Amino acid sequence: MKGMKLKIIALEVFACCYAMTPAFTHAESYFDPGLLMHGSGIDINQIDLSDFTKSNTVTPGNYDVAVNVNMIHAGEFNIPFTKDKNDKIIPNFTVEQLKNFGVNISAVPKLRNLADNAEITNLSDYITDALVTFDVQTLTVNLSIPQIAMVPNFAGYVPPDARDDGVTALIMNYVLNYSNNRQLSKYHQESSTSDSIFTNINAGINFGAWRLRTSYLYNYSKNSGSSSFSDSAFSNTYVYRTINAIKSTLRAGEISSGGTIFDSIPMKGASLKSNPNLNPNNMQGYAPVVEGFANSNATVTVRQNGSVVYQTFVAPGRFVIRDIPASGLAGDMEVTIEEENGKQTVYTQAYSSLPMMERQGMYNYELVAGRYNGGITTDSKRKTFTLGTFSVGLPYNITTYGGLLVSNGYNSIVGGVGLSLGVLGALSTDITHSDAKFSDQRLKGQSYRIRYSKSLLSTGTSFDLTALRYTTENFYSFSDYNNAGYDIKNGLAPWTGSRQRYSFQTSISQSFGSYGSLSLRAAKNTYWGGQSSNTSVGMSYNNNYKGISYSLSYMVDRVKSYNNSWPENRVVSLDITVPFSLLTNNEMTQTMSARYGISIDNHGETRNQAGLTGSALENKFSYGLYQNYNSQGSNYGGSLNGTYSADNSTLSAGYSYSDTNRTMNVSMSGGMIAHSDGISLSPNIGDTVAIITADGAKGAELIMGAKFDRFGNAIIPQLASNTANQISVNVNTLPDDITFKDTSMMVYPTEGAIIKRNFKTKIGYQAIIHISTAGKIPPFGAIATLISADKDDDINTGIVGSNNQLYMSGLPNSGKLNIKWGNQGDQCSISYTSLESIAVTADSPVRTLIAECK
Repeated sequence: MKGMKLKIIALEVFACCYAMTPAFTHAESYFDPGLLMHGSGIDINQIDLSDFTKSNTVTPGNYDVAVNVNMIHAGEFNIPFTKDKNDKIIPNFTVEQLKNFGVNISAVPKLRNLADNAEITNLSDYITDALVTFDVQTLTVNLSIPQIAMVPNFAGYVPPDARDDGVTALIMNYVLNYSNNRQLSKYHQESSTSDSIFTNINAGINFGAWRLRTSYLYNYSKNSGSSSFSDSAFSNTYVYRTINAIKSTLRAGEISSGGTIFDSIPMKGASLKSNPNLNPNNMQGYAPVVEGFANSNATVTVRQNGSVVYQTFVAPGRFVIRDIPASGLAGDMEVTIEEENGKQTVYTQAYSSLPMMERQGMYNYELVAGRYNGGITTDSKRKTFTLGTFSVGLPYNITTYGGLLVSNGYNSIVGGVGLSLGVLGALSTDITHSDAKFSDQRLKGQSYRIRYSKSLLSTGTSFDLTALRYTTENFYSFSDYNNAGYDIKNGLAPWTGSRQRYSFQTSISQSFGSYGSLSLRAAKNTYWGGQSSNTSVGMSYNNNYKGISYSLSYMVDRVKSYNNSWPENRVVSLDITVPFSLLTNNEMTQTMSARYGISIDNHGETRNQAGLTGSALENKFSYGLYQNYNSQGSNYGGSLNGTYSADNSTLSAGYSYSDTNRTMNVSMSGGMIAHSDGISLSPNIGDTVAIITADGAKGAELIMGAKFDRFGNAIIPQLASNTANQISVNVNTLPDDITFKDTSMMVYPTEGAIIKRNFKTKIGYQAIIHISTAGKIPPFGAIATLISADKDDDINTGIVGSNNQLYMSGLPNSGKLNIKWGNQGDQCSISYTSLESIAVTADSPVRTLIAECK
């Protein structure tokens, strides 16, 4: 690949030189062959340099180029360049590549009946007004394709028939923990020891469009002087698949219902739920409808938080834009209408949203049937039930939503409305009615809820979500109804199973620019049945001064004490971090930081901690060293920990001590995929992944960071589902003498898919061939072509340079080169053998040899 770079650089320099040659009296650039060094007996007028007299061109062959489609980067590909009927050298594409670029193949009559591997030589012959240009200096192919020939809303959108369900494979993530704890007596003598092992495995199998997922937990513990205890269980076992025809996802097994309209319900059963991710990107989530008036052909640009989120062209007159992408961010939208004469009209479109809101004309639904499967009580009624919910986007930024739950002895109905109130934010309100039948009575109640969200960019304030809920004494949620009369499990907080009476929660953030930021999270709950209220608060101020970061925080929560009570705990803390890079330029200390923290609680205890953190081995290894001192209880202590991120797993170890105990722990985590070519390992594996194979590419890396193992496999641990994902090779990491046919590809996985793709590689040597004067001497600019017995091989060409030198890459160990120039009879051939026996240096993999052209 290093040789490929040399070849590209040579082409760029060559093209640039001829592009700068004055034309003088010629209609196009001209170079006098008489200025070239040439062999004896060669008619200089027969030398054909026509390919180099045209600007922005290359010789026929395959080249690694970047491709832009309608000014959007589509990736890097190995594209063949051939001469068309007008003797112009142009790039060729396959129908499959055009489909990946977003061309709506079924809407183009001349393309719809062609095979995916059919080559398109001149795109404008197939798509009217299509334009293909090539910039040789940047090696970029630019495609301009009319929007009518493109898939609507293609920005990342993948038509259902192009989505890939992946291959059959087994996927697994694991965590293995071991710890040893020694309790010390008053005189630091060992009084007891305990060992524990914890294992957590999340695994699954993919078969076609179906995915099976499950979790396995194993616990083992043993105390000195007592018997051991172990426990293991499978949980969260379910199957699911995407149904493209109705843009929904089907799940069955141990699942939970959605919690946006009704409270989430743990269950064993099945659900069919609409999947917004199956819509085009521009139609996912809530976004307002933008309306306006254009006096001429105009460009409409929508910005949010200073960034362009949407742009389109409109005809004169009134326009309505419904497909602005939901950014996921709060903040008003600035709409700019720029007329043909340059005149601009700017106005602000207020934008705030809540989870259940839908854009106008869109809807979501959920259908559920199953049995209650809660786990917070020792047992429960485990009633069967059916549930249905919906939300519909209406005009004027209104969303209406509702739902119905039916069970034996219990019914519930909910209805509500959400409104985007412009500059006032977003507000929703709903009422839920329940009817619960017990053995001795029938109770009916209501729950009233209000939710609010707002962002004020001008002041830097954001109300991310504020919710207020009140329930009457006789209101029972479906979980309350099933758990009523049963004790909660040991170790859980006493309010876990209580019925809420009043609930309030809010999350607010405020930015002060260079003066830092303030965030507040607060919640308060009261309960029916005599249970006291529960309050939690988290407030923090964060800033930095000349590289020194600091934070001041206040926390209110409840922590279980040694006597099983749950007293309210209020803590004020200060944390300061000083990077060593501020103090010294020593390279070894650039990743190190000193940390100090102090906290004071409402029980009069003060805790101090000083520490040192850092990383090494190109950030693969991180470590921390801490010393603690407390004013009460265990007065002193400390800890040492380290984590190493290997190519296939993550290893960590730690040791801590105090005046009452010593603890040692080790941990290992990672992931694996078993597929048709064997088992591949990774530090972590997400839900939607890719296995990329490339023969002989051990040690090479992908742009996403994954590295090819000794079997030529690399795992990309997380892909975005139902959209386009670009996978590219980092060409700077390729082993010597390995050539990739393509260095970039696009994949389109469905949710949970395990995609498997292959980069075709060829072991090919790089060589500079000095052409001997004993035979024919090809002139400067002559084209050399590798003769291959395999018709499917790409054309491999090179150009004879000055001093009779020829550089070639991708050469087999032995082979034959055919060199042509001028007329048909002006050619000769070079045969060579055993390139592998020629020595190379550590700095360059290029081999050098002398050969005769016959």
